[in-house]
Amino acid sequence: MAFPQSSRIVSQQLISRTKVDFAANVQTSGKQSDINEEKRQKIIELEMDVLRQEGHRVPEPEFVTSSHWEQILSLKSKSARRKYYSYLWQVERKRENKEAKKEERKQKVEERRAAEREAVENNQHIIYGLGHTSFLLRIYDTTINHWNNNKLIQAMQFGPKLVFDCSYDEYMTKRESINAAKQLMLCFATNRNHTEPFDLHFCNVNFNSTTMHYLEKHIPTMREPEFPLNLHEECFTKVFPKEKLVYLTPHCKENLEEFNHDDVYIVGCMVDKVNNEPLSLAKAKKLGLRMARLPLDRYLQWKAGSGKSLTLNQMTDILLDVKKNGDWKNALRHVPTRKTFDFSTAPVRSNRVTVKKENLDRYKFNIDTWSSKVRKY
Repeated sequence: MAFPQSSRIVSQQLISRTKVDFAANVQTSGKQSDINEEKRQKIIELEMDVLRQEGHRVPEPEFVTSSHWEQILSLKSKSARRKYYSYLWQVERKRENKEAKKEERKQKVEERRAAEREAVENNQHIIYGLGHTSFLLRIYDTTINHWNNNKLIQAMQFGPKLVFDCSYDEYMTKRESINAAKQLMLCFATNRNHTEPFDLHFCNVNFNSTTMHYLEKHIPTMREPEFPLNLHEECFTKVFPKEKLVYLTPHCKENLEEFNHDDVYIVGCMVDKVNNEPLSLAKAKKLGLRMARLPLDRYLQWKAGSGKSLTLNQMTDILLDVKKNGDWKNALRHVPTRKTFDFSTAPVRSNRVTVKKENLDRYKFNIDTWSSKVRKY
């Protein structure tokens, strides 16, 4: 009986040793990868210095942040890195020009205020206008900000709902996810400035995703409880009744004839420049939801080669106008004009040949003249 017990102890010791060895190997491999990344970053820094000395468009080392380094290290080819260096250089130049113009405006404002103060000191009469004697109240930016937030709070209580499905991050590239975050920010801004805004709901939110990471850069206060935006980590089928949900997808065949204020419309948060698969259609079918598409072909004539895809903020603009007026023709003015053909401004062309009456004899067939012409040849 002692033999099996001793073998069991030996096996447990071997298992514990293998676990320790595995953990040590993982730590050493992690350290080795960190060392390799540091070496590669130093090599790229030398590459940037050489390109900068040769006169290429390369940003200064102080401008390159940790997020920029993360993108640079992910690029494999030298040509891709040089394109990214040029992009960062342009951003750096724009920022410097913006700061210079800001300082110039600040200096002009100080000079103007000094001239105004001097005029006030030398003037013995009443001066009318803002800051002096006036019957008009000054409207500050904070007042407009509170007013717009108040509209969103009223929409949360009484307005129709609009849902953005944020579950497509795994199907997008990093550049597409960054574009999706920017479009979501524009959706919130457009909806906030409208006279009758939606109650926005971002569902299937993953705060560790690229889209949410960059959206939080655009809207740093979006997670605060008093901020007028609804963020849900769960699916929209758990937030709203299933019979009221309508998924807007361009891949279905049924048009959205009129806006129903009782329905909850869902827009897929996806920038599909690379992946054009009907993912939203498949998801709506899987969940058993109603589907609809915007009646674009009924009211618009598309140009040859132009895609029928719309950005998220364009979708929001169209739905806001349709909700308010119910006029699709007016709402679809938000579609970019570069994609559509306007018949009202196009020149009218006719392929018919107009012939004057006095020249009709020239086109009559005559066997004698025809045979004489043939003999000449």
